[in-house]
Amino acid sequence: MSATDLPTCINTKLSRYFKQLDGEQASGVYKMVANEVDLIVIKFVLDLVDNNQSEAARVLGINRGTLKKKIELYRL
Repeated sequence: MSATDLPTCINTKLSRYFKQLDGEQASGVYKMVANEVDLIVIKFVLDLVDNNQSEAARVLGINRGTLKKKIELYRL
């Protein structure tokens, strides 16, 4: 794997995150990461398809209603 592939990037960021905790207890890491990735992917695809929600939903493999809810949730 290259230094810029997605798993490597995520592992690097997670390592940094846990080091920065400096002994503090981590909590809710899965949800935090999932929400961040969800937002980034949705925004990227919306930009890619010029905000065509039907096309974005198709590309993402989710239904348009779910995409609309996520757009509202993330205020995109």
